[in-house]
Amino acid sequence: MKIQRMAKDHLRINPPDPRSFRLTLLLTGTALFMGGGFWDRTILSALQISSLPSSTPFARESLYNSLSFLTGGLLLAVFVFLAARSIREAVDHSPDMFERINQKSVSILFFSLLCGSWILTVFPAPWLLASGRFGVPLESRATILALPTLIAAALSTHLIGKRQSVALSLVTGISISFLPHSQPWTSVFILIAGILAGFSTALFRGRIGFIKSGILTGLVLFLMGLAEHLYWNSSSPLEPLILFVTGISAGLLSALGAVFLLPLIERGFGVLSDMALTELLDVNHPLLREFYLKAPGSYQHSMSLAYLSEAAATSIGENPKLARISAYFHDIGKMERPQYFIENQAAYNRHELLTPRMSAIILIDHVRRGIEIGHRYHLPQIVIDAIPEHHGTRLMQFFYRKAFEQESEEHKMGPDSDFRYPGPKPRSRITAIIMLADAVEAAGRVLQRSSPTPARIQGMIEDVFSDIIKDGQLDESPLTLEEIAVIKRTFTQILVSIYHHRIPYPKATTSGQKKNSPEKVQGAFNAR
Repeated sequence: MKIQRMAKDHLRINPPDPRSFRLTLLLTGTALFMGGGFWDRTILSALQISSLPSSTPFARESLYNSLSFLTGGLLLAVFVFLAARSIREAVDHSPDMFERINQKSVSILFFSLLCGSWILTVFPAPWLLASGRFGVPLESRATILALPTLIAAALSTHLIGKRQSVALSLVTGISISFLPHSQPWTSVFILIAGILAGFSTALFRGRIGFIKSGILTGLVLFLMGLAEHLYWNSSSPLEPLILFVTGISAGLLSALGAVFLLPLIERGFGVLSDMALTELLDVNHPLLREFYLKAPGSYQHSMSLAYLSEAAATSIGENPKLARISAYFHDIGKMERPQYFIENQAAYNRHELLTPRMSAIILIDHVRRGIEIGHRYHLPQIVIDAIPEHHGTRLMQFFYRKAFEQESEEHKMGPDSDFRYPGPKPRSRITAIIMLADAVEAAGRVLQRSSPTPARIQGMIEDVFSDIIKDGQLDESPLTLEEIAVIKRTFTQILVSIYHHRIPYPKATTSGQKKNSPEKVQGAFNAR
């Protein structure tokens, strides 16, 4: 029994390949194998007791290899097809997640993660699984081999979705099962490790969440390896410690690798992760603090716009975080010349000293400056896109009419293109929401000076939406008529609640104060 256990342990750590097992020399109880390494008489007898497979003919070996690669290729093709289909379904049915990512970027990102994980796992697998020179258990070597899958699964969950991380783990795990020196347990181990890394990443938030996920994954890998290791009744006391160290190390290394690669992937593929969105929501962002100090009026306008945009995005199933962030930064170009924008003017209007065309040039220029500032602060491209798109190609009505009155008499009035923003028009739901909310918020400030009754607020919003739609500003936007109606109702409810009628409180007179006036109440309280 002891010899059989020794043989099992030796075969588990250094399994001979039945397809290339050829006994070439047998002298005085010592066997030399073509794979390298000498086995003594004790091991040889143990192998005989364990019924080691006999030599396989070359033709049968070639057929076995061909069938293995063919089956593995077919399975890979099936799972890659299923993975691609799951991405397509996610893009079609989850606009709140994929509004911030180009569909081509999603596919390229997923297959890049898949190929990277597959190459870094499959190519070193035969050498790592067959080698016994490291003096470490097979379970520890399988844990090391699973490291690329752990990183790819965590990134896939964070950037695309959990279903895609499962598909990625399936492809890699099944590929391992068709390699030389691989065992079914190794394939299952890598498969479970990838799925575990993907799902544990979804449990935690922020960059520290990757570390928590890595520790959790490492502990589970250690327990899995220990259970398989105890099954073989190994007598080495150091092997459980080695399993623990390799399990925790693999979990932490996968977490650090994901944290390191995440910003590179976001910039390279134009992807905005949920973690990056959360970081940009911080109002203490250096750019927002500079915006507040240089253009406090425009900053307050952006905060009000963020509230409207977030509510509208939520009402149609869009990403509320992205809507709020886009509203935060949509007017950052105004902080270069804040005195030329009405919300920052305290004493007089500087445009009274300028011609209408010069005023239009200054207003249009804040779009270009905003894009430059956004790139300088490394804002995501989807956020920078909101800077020009929320204006679209709208006409600056006030300065156009003023120029028309001045220049029509001299017959110098040209086309209105000089008074239109350069565009482009909104090309996403988020930027379309920002355009609508910006126009409604500006009109609401004007309406606030009069009596903003619910009927007048509703009429104002109807006029704003009608002007934007008739001007063709939403022609390139994916917003539907139903979604526009929902956004309209959301804006109406919010503005009515903000500008609701307030009860006028009577002021106390000096001659004859009422019985329950504040002064009397305060005096009675003090008298106690």
